[in-house]
Amino acid sequence: MFEFTLTLSLDRTAVLFVFNVAILGLAAILASVRYLEIYTFRPKIPYYPTLLIFIVSMLLIPLVHDWLSFLFLWEIMTLASYFLIIYDWPEESAKKAGWKYFATMHLLDTSPLMLAIAIYYASHGTFNFGSITAHGNIIVALFLLGFAAKAGLFPFHFWLPDAHPAAPSPVSALLSGAMVELALYGTIRVLKSVGWSTSEWIIYTLGAMAVLSMLTAMLSYSIQDDVKRLFAWSTIDNMGWMYLLILAGLLGVTGVEKSIGYYVVSHGLAKAAAFISTGALLYVFGTRNLDEVRGIMNSDQLTAGLLMTSIFALEGVPPFNLFLSKLDVIRILLAVSPGLAYFAAIEWVVAFVLFLRVIHTYIISDGRPEPKRKLAGSIVIAVAMLLLLSMVSQFVCEYLWVRW
Repeated sequence: MFEFTLTLSLDRTAVLFVFNVAILGLAAILASVRYLEIYTFRPKIPYYPTLLIFIVSMLLIPLVHDWLSFLFLWEIMTLASYFLIIYDWPEESAKKAGWKYFATMHLLDTSPLMLAIAIYYASHGTFNFGSITAHGNIIVALFLLGFAAKAGLFPFHFWLPDAHPAAPSPVSALLSGAMVELALYGTIRVLKSVGWSTSEWIIYTLGAMAVLSMLTAMLSYSIQDDVKRLFAWSTIDNMGWMYLLILAGLLGVTGVEKSIGYYVVSHGLAKAAAFISTGALLYVFGTRNLDEVRGIMNSDQLTAGLLMTSIFALEGVPPFNLFLSKLDVIRILLAVSPGLAYFAAIEWVVAFVLFLRVIHTYIISDGRPEPKRKLAGSIVIAVAMLLLLSMVSQFVCEYLWVRW
């Protein structure tokens, strides 16, 4: 008889992840109200029930305290996200992106997690969270492989630039701003169970994956003409930043869990605002191709303003709090690896310049694309709510962190 206790509780490790999912879920539902008008076909998949299942599963994952329930909810989240990615089923690209995501997740994400949990139970006699005392390196490596695939870390990032653009924009906001970040939550849980101590080869492999994720994203920015693919690559970039904090924790820096939580919320708010802004672009102009909407500032100042402001939030421009989170990463890295700190700072500047080029070339350039419809108020409210929260998220996170 296996030992299994279903417990739902909110602790300090989980609270900021739950807050992030709750806010982004609310924004996604609000933005969806009018956004779905762009789909003229009869959908095969019920959108709102699937979206609610997706959100609820992400809310529950940080609340459980056993690996069996965690895996069950993880698979529910993965299946719901798959159905949402292929929502635009008449598009062949959506079907292909959905299949790539489905196959990758079950081969490189779910399978390693199942194997890790099976070994954990066989050697510890329980599914409940606890210290990993036997077969530690193998269990940790399998867990980290599964979570790296879900996070979209290099070299497991290949599914992400296709899946996120294929999904409806409010869903993309949740995929990039909440789902992939739950991989950070799982990573933290596993590393806490081994006291943030594991084999050197695991530590440096994780560090190399983080750095290569940032480099790959930076090199990909300038060749994107699909705005959703552009922001999908930004997700890969920012996951690299967050995993550098994981690396710092493994190298002996204390307190990184708090910094990771703050970064998760700062990035989640900015990324969700960016993806819902691309939904605004698609809703108004009927395309997400940047070449087809050159000069959108001349046609629709509101849509252009939301998109441009979201880019500033996503690139860590004050007063948006991703600025403070990125500074915190650099400060922490200076204590363990000045070289990595300098790399992160330079990468931040280069990425910012590349996004400034996007603003100059497409948003405020010459041209006047023809709007197909007026921007819906619900989409504006969703983006505005996320951008306003991204300016005060550090204060909210501080309250929640102290409260728990």
